[in-house]
Amino acid sequence: MKGTLLFLVIVCMWSSVYARCSTRGDCAVIGGRLKPCPVDEEPKPIFDNLSPQERHELREQIERRCPHLLYDENGNRLPDNQVMTCCDPVQVFRFSESLNMGEGVLARCPVCWRNFVRQICEMNCSPDQARFVNVTTNVSPDNITYVEEINYRLHHDFMINSHKSCSEVMVPQSGMPAINLMCGNAPVCDADAWFGYTGDATNNPFVDVQVNFIITHTLEDSMNIYAPLCNETIGDDIPCSCLDCTANCPTSEIEVPSMCTVLSVNCISFSVGITFFVISVIVFIILALLEVRRQRQSSGDTKNNEEKDNTNKLTKFFQNVFEKIGEFSASNPIIMIMLTTWVVFAMTFGIINIKLTANPLELWSDPDSVSRHELNYFNSRFGPFYRAAQVYLTMKGLEPFQVGNVTYGPAFRVEAIQELIKLEDAILNIGRDDGTVKLENVCYAPLRQPGAEQKLEDCVSMSVSAYIPNRIINNNTYLNNVQNCLNNYLSPSCLQPWGGGADPELSFGGFEDDNFLAADSLIINYPITNHLLEADLEPVLDWELKFLKLMEDYERNWKADFVDVAYGAERSIEDEIQRVSEAEIVPIAISYLLMFIYVIFALGHIRRCSTFLLDSKISVAIGSILVVLAALYCAMGILGFVQVTISLLAINVIPFFVLSIGIDNVFLMVNSIHRIQSNLDKYSDYKEGMSFDKKRRFIFGKMMQSEGPSMFVSSITQVTCFAVGTIANFPAVRVFALFATISLAFLFVFQITTVVAILSLDFKRCAQNRFDLFCCVQKKVLNDEEPLHSEIAHEGVTQKLMEPYAKFLLNWRVKIIVAIVFLAFMSICTILIPSIEVGLDQNLAVPPDSYVYKYLDAVNDILRLGPPVFFVLKSGLNFTNPEHQNVVCGGQLCNDDSLTMQIFLAVQQKEITYLGRISNSWIDDFFDWSSLPGTCCKYNTTDGGFCSSMSSEPECQFCTIPQGEFANGLRPGTEAFQYYIPFFLQDTPTETCNKGGLASYYSNVNYVLDSEGRATVHDSNFMAYHTNLKTSYDYITAVKYGYEVSKNITAAIHRHTGLDVEVFPYSVFYVYYAQYLTAWGDTFSSLAYCVLGALLINIVVTGFNFTITLATIFTVIMVVIDMMGIMYMWNIQMNAVSCINLIVSIGITVEFCSHLAYAYATSSRPPDERVADAIKKVGATIITGITFTNIPIIVLAFSYTEIIEIFFFRMLFSLVILGCLHGMVFFPVLLSYLNNFKYKI
Repeated sequence: MKGTLLFLVIVCMWSSVYARCSTRGDCAVIGGRLKPCPVDEEPKPIFDNLSPQERHELREQIERRCPHLLYDENGNRLPDNQVMTCCDPVQVFRFSESLNMGEGVLARCPVCWRNFVRQICEMNCSPDQARFVNVTTNVSPDNITYVEEINYRLHHDFMINSHKSCSEVMVPQSGMPAINLMCGNAPVCDADAWFGYTGDATNNPFVDVQVNFIITHTLEDSMNIYAPLCNETIGDDIPCSCLDCTANCPTSEIEVPSMCTVLSVNCISFSVGITFFVISVIVFIILALLEVRRQRQSSGDTKNNEEKDNTNKLTKFFQNVFEKIGEFSASNPIIMIMLTTWVVFAMTFGIINIKLTANPLELWSDPDSVSRHELNYFNSRFGPFYRAAQVYLTMKGLEPFQVGNVTYGPAFRVEAIQELIKLEDAILNIGRDDGTVKLENVCYAPLRQPGAEQKLEDCVSMSVSAYIPNRIINNNTYLNNVQNCLNNYLSPSCLQPWGGGADPELSFGGFEDDNFLAADSLIINYPITNHLLEADLEPVLDWELKFLKLMEDYERNWKADFVDVAYGAERSIEDEIQRVSEAEIVPIAISYLLMFIYVIFALGHIRRCSTFLLDSKISVAIGSILVVLAALYCAMGILGFVQVTISLLAINVIPFFVLSIGIDNVFLMVNSIHRIQSNLDKYSDYKEGMSFDKKRRFIFGKMMQSEGPSMFVSSITQVTCFAVGTIANFPAVRVFALFATISLAFLFVFQITTVVAILSLDFKRCAQNRFDLFCCVQKKVLNDEEPLHSEIAHEGVTQKLMEPYAKFLLNWRVKIIVAIVFLAFMSICTILIPSIEVGLDQNLAVPPDSYVYKYLDAVNDILRLGPPVFFVLKSGLNFTNPEHQNVVCGGQLCNDDSLTMQIFLAVQQKEITYLGRISNSWIDDFFDWSSLPGTCCKYNTTDGGFCSSMSSEPECQFCTIPQGEFANGLRPGTEAFQYYIPFFLQDTPTETCNKGGLASYYSNVNYVLDSEGRATVHDSNFMAYHTNLKTSYDYITAVKYGYEVSKNITAAIHRHTGLDVEVFPYSVFYVYYAQYLTAWGDTFSSLAYCVLGALLINIVVTGFNFTITLATIFTVIMVVIDMMGIMYMWNIQMNAVSCINLIVSIGITVEFCSHLAYAYATSSRPPDERVADAIKKVGATIITGITFTNIPIIVLAFSYTEIIEIFFFRMLFSLVILGCLHGMVFFPVLLSYLNNFKYKI
């Protein structure tokens, strides 16, 4: 009993010793700051000597900020006279008001806010304050002792847990942690930095007295209240949302399906390739063995060399049609040429109206695509996204340096920042000397009211100069200034007049992770206002042009040696495409010239130099090329008549296609004329002694009878393939295909008429032994040495090689080797197809030595943050309804699958979704803005209208916003929401009220006011950021998950509200990359349509000859698959451009095969000799007329842009080689196998 009594006495004595105060009240103003009074006394009743009204007001403030002072240890309410504190009422009201700004950012999570306020309450008002607070005093000039510093001992667990409870609270406007605003210039915002800055009277303008937070592990002399974590609650508080406390988040992991691979290739393609190879090789081996056995069995039989006509009725019909066309054209050459000339002249009126463009949006974005409609929707509701003028300064000539224990990258050197400010000054002075357009005339200024004066300080800019006071560098303080803004760029000292701060991720570059201090690059960003109308864009384009000229001059003449600069403006890519399209004319013209020279020499069968002008076909070559150009001219005229916009790229490249395709038919016709002329005696309907005109008519009729059907098959197949290409997603590719389709259609018509007419005139010249080009000069004898053989056509070297080549190729041993080799390569290519990369890197459109190429590389490699993405919420929700609010917001009591929450959860898996920063949320910021009484909302007492929170006009008073019934007044009521949402969207953010929505949300929320001033919110958007996107894969994946997140949000809204309200993502690059989400399906469907068209055409035109059709289509498929394998091997991406080239490969392969197939079908030789006969007839033409004609493609390898070099040189060169090899090697072998199987040879 005595021991117990002694213990109680000791406890009471201990309590009386520590239940004392170190400070109370304020007693001095030093440097404009209130200083508390030092005391050493017991706590006093805080409600003494107050009137009932004052008691009520004080009780409300204590209940709001420090409710624990009003209750005993058991939670019982204390009488007013027993509420003992170490602070007076004035202090309570003052620090309560000072907490308003912190409440605006931390109160989103009640536990965090409670912990933060609790340590302030304990330091100022705790009845046992002296236990954990001691002070350092000083004396004022008027001899008043005041507190200079406070040493505040906090227990380790309270500091760590309190910091942890607040570390994930977000600022919806910026998507950054709220505590970053409260850590000053600390490199890492840990507990020490957070608490340290809240008591830093030197650097924190809101702190009156220096407070030194001292961590201690002992309970006796520290403030050791338990600090709950964010997933806990205190009393009746609402739990923190997932957005502010990940421990409260639902489990939501995105599962990325793993791809089965074998030897680093796709399992399915590997299985298909191997299976196909095994089965096909077995089939060909069986066919070879059957062939060998039959040959041995029939080796003693007498060979039947009887020739007979094997042409079917349908083919004969086509032969008769083309024979009539050939006879008429050859008999009336002048009329044919005149008609063609008239048609070309008529197309001139279309050429006058043709539209050219280099606009990337018009070239590479489908006007009918979903993403393009979404772009138009966004522009119509919120205006076009701003343009960008950017500069990247990389300090390659500077080294990192160390100050204290901190290492800074080259970008932090004073000379680097001086260089940036020097360049910025030059940019800001654009247009000032000559009185033309200036930055303030075109810049993006979110706080500028319509019609207001255009001031430079209203312009948004992002660079490190925003961290330097007045942009004047002080060598001793600039590092502190910069570092102070790195983690807290929205702090008062870092805020700019335009309403925000320079985001470090948009101001520094060249660093890993979040280590801004290691940066080696400085970035200048000037967002420029965008417009939909071209007339409104004129001053913008003018300023951008001057900006680019200034940067060009800076790079060449006056930049510092240690700087490597990259720069660009919105117009840069379009300008470069225009410039490069014009420059590409040179290499393409060279290729045309080489092709022209080749045709001149190859088309004529020149015997020797002495007969050059007799044997040459220079006039035919010139005429044929003019016919090709006429077809192109007519196609352009048609496009002009129908108002189709075309690019210079198409005008440069399409002639190359059409010329290479068109000239081979001229070779066929010339060779056919020679062959017919040399074998006239074999035609039963030929009569000796025919007049020249009848003989010419006969020869040209037979020529067209022989070549017309195969020309028709190849031409109609190519037209069909290109016509299918017009369904491509890219407008540039679609116009390319349309241009080619019309050109080839005109070309075919001109070839069977006008070219025949030109050949007819040349035939007459040759018959009269007149010189080419000099028709007036005539030689009497064609061949002086062999006058008797003067009308025998010359046989070229290539033609002479065809007979031994056919004999070698059709040997059964060679055939099986050819089949196995080609099938093996096809199988390998099949395996590689899924490994082809999808996309089109934008820097391929400009030359590697272009400033734009360098700029695009800088964007990929230096810029830390990716492009912004807007999640657009269409109208349909009632935002005054809490249930509808909950499907959008991200704060307390919002749905776990709300719009903001789903974006937040996607950001947590940024390595998968490529979403790098959470979206801002106007509705969450409005809730916070409206919940801060006496801080943000002001109204005009005379008319009830809006007043800015910074207004000091006497008629502007703070609003009293009625709270609704939801969650005991957590949010504004229905009428308050409608009335005050316009106030929020017009309010300028300030130091005390940083939730004002003018800068961040004014243009992001559309609302309609009724006659009573109540707003109904319609469309709105929520801006997030992608991670830095470098490759096409990154961009495509970002688009994929942007749409996936939006789809899930739309589904969640429907699930909770029953409304079909759509959410879609929008970013500036979506219109270009969304089409790649269906690239494989689009490619294979286009190829399937083309192959099906080629199949039907071949079946019909060949008179249902399934042997030829099967061989042709199988070869076509093989070439397409091989081309796709080459794409992987040669690093060619899958996109609409490569897709159109794959479609072209179908037509070109048919070109290589159809002439041989037709020669086989019409051969009168016995079945076992037909394939060899076909090779002898047209093999030389395939080599000289198709293959060699395309050799000038090699010139495209030296193109200025990689897009030409990759997608035209690499693919077309590969196509020519594969087409020749398959047409001259594999196709005859396959046709031989099928022929021998059909006739059992």
